[in-house]
Amino acid sequence: MDNFKLDTVPSLSLAFLGDAVYAVHVREYLIRNKPYLKPDALHREANKLVSARAQAEALHFLRQSELLTEEEWDIAKKARNKSSATRAKNASIKEYRNASGLEALVGYLALTDNEARITELMAHIIKNGSEVR
Repeated sequence: MDNFKLDTVPSLSLAFLGDAVYAVHVREYLIRNKPYLKPDALHREANKLVSARAQAEALHFLRQSELLTEEEWDIAKKARNKSSATRAKNASIKEYRNASGLEALVGYLALTDNEARITELMAHIIKNGSEVR
C-alpha cells in the first residue's frame, strides 16, 4: 500500500468503509452497555442508530452542534452530493445521501488512522441518538 493515495478514493467508497466502522462502534457500545440483551434485541437496538434515517439525523446533529471541522463537513458534503443507484428502503433520498455523507466522513477518518476522532464523534452520536429515542 505504499502507493495508496487517499485523495483518489471516491466518496462513496469512503462511505462503504465508513458504514462498517460505524456499525462496529454501535455494536461495541451496545455490548459494553447492554450486555444482557440477546442477539435479536441487540440487532434491533443497533438498527435504531445505524439506519439511514438515524445516520442522517446524526450528521445534522453534528453539524448543528458545531462538532465538525470545516474539513470534515466538506468531506461529508462531497459524499452527500454524489448520486447512487441505490437507496435505503425506509429512508428518503435526502436521508440516504446525508447518511452516505456521515459514512464517508467515518471512512475518511478510518483511512487517516484517526480512531480517536471517530470515537469522539461516535460518543456524541450515540448519546444524542439515545436521548432522542
